[in-house]
Amino acid sequence: MKKQLFAALVFLASANIALAQEESATDLSRYELFEEGQTIKTLTDLQDMEDRYKSLVADGNCTDALPAIVEFYEAANHVSNLIRRGNEPYYDARRDDQKAIARDRSLLNELVVAENTFNNLIRQRNRAWVEEAKCLLSTGEKQEAVVRLYRALDYIDGEDLRLWEEARRLLWAEVGFSGNN
Repeated sequence: MKKQLFAALVFLASANIALAQEESATDLSRYELFEEGQTIKTLTDLQDMEDRYKSLVADGNCTDALPAIVEFYEAANHVSNLIRRGNEPYYDARRDDQKAIARDRSLLNELVVAENTFNNLIRQRNRAWVEEAKCLLSTGEKQEAVVRLYRALDYIDGEDLRLWEEARRLLWAEVGFSGNN
């Protein structure tokens, strides 16, 4: 009796595991990229969004600029991830397969352009984070600004020296530190 019960439990467990694997392989919910009501933005849309927030910042209108900045950097991050996803099979390919892909100059050039576009969008997103922090500082929301600067400094590339300097000086100023001390 115990052997039959044990065999039945093993059978049920293995059936559940197989069913779970089959469901997870076909379940597309892990690929849900958009929240309800959210739409795909194009590179042109992003440029318009960036121009809008920059215009508001230039006019000193941080109150209206803040939601425009957030909308821009969220969309820029999303579009950059979609573009990068197109290069994912190349990144995941074995070295020999990457070499074979590289022989197709047209394909390789397209992948390089995609990578450059991805990197530029990330730089734009990082700049928007610093702009958001500056607006938060100007509206007196210092703690929120510090969080944005902290996050931006996590992602700013060391080659983007001007943005790095601006972000670190703003952050350091909030704790009374000057690199000249």
